[in-house]
Amino acid sequence: MPYSMTGFGYASKDFGDYEISVRIKSVNNKSIDISIKGPKDILFFIDLELRNLIKKHFERGSFQVFIDIKYKQPKIFMNVENLKISVESIKKIMEEVGLSLSHDKIYDLASSLASETEETVIDEELKKNIFEVVEEACEALKEERKKEGEKLIEDIKNRLSIIEEYLSKIENQKEKIIEKAKERITEKLKELLGEEFSERAFIEATILADKMDITEEIVRLKSHIKRFKELIQLDQPIGRKLDFLCQEMHREINTMGTKMPWFSEYIVEMKTQLEKIRQQVQNIE
Repeated sequence: MPYSMTGFGYASKDFGDYEISVRIKSVNNKSIDISIKGPKDILFFIDLELRNLIKKHFERGSFQVFIDIKYKQPKIFMNVENLKISVESIKKIMEEVGLSLSHDKIYDLASSLASETEETVIDEELKKNIFEVVEEACEALKEERKKEGEKLIEDIKNRLSIIEEYLSKIENQKEKIIEKAKERITEKLKELLGEEFSERAFIEATILADKMDITEEIVRLKSHIKRFKELIQLDQPIGRKLDFLCQEMHREINTMGTKMPWFSEYIVEMKTQLEKIRQQVQNIE
């Protein structure tokens, strides 16, 4: 069955020196939008690859990804030798300009300068481990989106059945209404034309009544419903196709209501169910 675009996935794994946890939250979106938050010094190197990894699993949705790395021992990323050089450089400059700074201020400036000159390269094992946990979180999210998708499809099926019930009522009653319309039009023409009423006038009355026929609209609506049922059985992204079908179904129902206002009660009910289906479709991938 199709997947919902709403869900939450979580994965966490211990790698000895550190633990990586990943949370992914997704909501509906017309395309795919990904926001990744985590250690900036690491994400700088793997952001694009992470996005491509997520796109392998999903085609639509707005994703918020949170990556957390907890080290069991303090992790020093800065090169101590670079820090020493930066401290000495700052002290020398301060002496030359005749200024005095506290040790804390000197450290802040030096660490900032050292980090700027540091050629950081992400550890390949850490990178591999992050991707592994992200994969697990994506699988967890996919499973939840599948469960939510099943609920959406069940609701849509029920509402399609209601539309079919009203459509059946319309189909069973439309011929009687057309015949009555012919009779009313004929009587009205006789009243207006009197002795001038002829066979030609009767033919015109029949043509006018036949313009109210909604057989084509009923056939097309049935076809759309059949296609809708076929699509919701597929295990692939179908949200855009379902949205298009909703538009087509709405057009046919509208036309039926215009041609045969006697069915206004049924038309309103069908439109109500279709609107609720359309809202559910917005959450399907």
